[in-house]
Amino acid sequence: MVQRAFRLCFSLLFLSLISWGIPNGVAAQADSCGMGFKVHKVASKHLGETRDFWVSLPYDYSDTNAYRVLYVLDAEWRFDLVRLLEFDQSANGLIDPHIVVGIPHVEWEVKRQKDLSFSQSRMEYDGEPVDSTWYNVRNAGGAEAFYRYLTQEVMPQVEALYATNGHNSLLGHSMGGYFGGYLLSRPQPFSTLYLYDPSAWYSDGEMSRVLGNGLGSKQKVQVVVTYQPIPAFHKSKVEEFITTVEQFEAIELHTKMYAQESHNSLFLPSFYWCLQLLREERSP
Repeated sequence: MVQRAFRLCFSLLFLSLISWGIPNGVAAQADSCGMGFKVHKVASKHLGETRDFWVSLPYDYSDTNAYRVLYVLDAEWRFDLVRLLEFDQSANGLIDPHIVVGIPHVEWEVKRQKDLSFSQSRMEYDGEPVDSTWYNVRNAGGAEAFYRYLTQEVMPQVEALYATNGHNSLLGHSMGGYFGGYLLSRPQPFSTLYLYDPSAWYSDGEMSRVLGNGLGSKQKVQVVVTYQPIPAFHKSKVEEFITTVEQFEAIELHTKMYAQESHNSLFLPSFYWCLQLLREERSP
């Protein structure tokens, strides 16, 4: 009966999200299934402004236990979907429970790309060159500050407020995937990086170049990469990144190409596949 209730609750919420389109996480802080989430604020010295992060706790959360943490970039679109699916799978005993932390952006049209990029690219996803009117100091190249905000301000606060076990995962799609892939070149606190159709084309494949320099090669981490084949330049850069990652024995790599999916539709099957990997990991 309990499992049936969870599934019914999840189904109603999922249908609600579909019917309303892109979810508004802040407006959904509480719902009829008791699956609300908490909003926290950080007065960030690295970003020079106050930012929110959102926390969704697993079913039957207790401070006497310790939990994995899944950090989700682009929380404006991805947080509700991820937390509801994770809740369904963990509440039914299929995967280990996670605290799900959503990382939203502010002034999305400008600051999202700036938060997630380490440089100012001079080419687009199809390989066409662009000038500084496309990527410039206003809208790109701010990821160093965002990296410090995430790892030095958000993560310590999560660990101080909640019962965590040190197993941290980062989920990023598109530019978020590029950001996560770039972190392989430096010390970072994530045991798993989920990179969905990462923007490996950015700055002509710099996430591959910085890793290829040998940085970060000794850090043990699981990397899950999914991608789709359009355009061809994008596909070639993702596969170049995969080839680079394969050189490092410390990295456990999983990859899957979704030939029938688009850049955006790929997210849902990618996350479902990652849930399957978590189920396999939990099986004896």
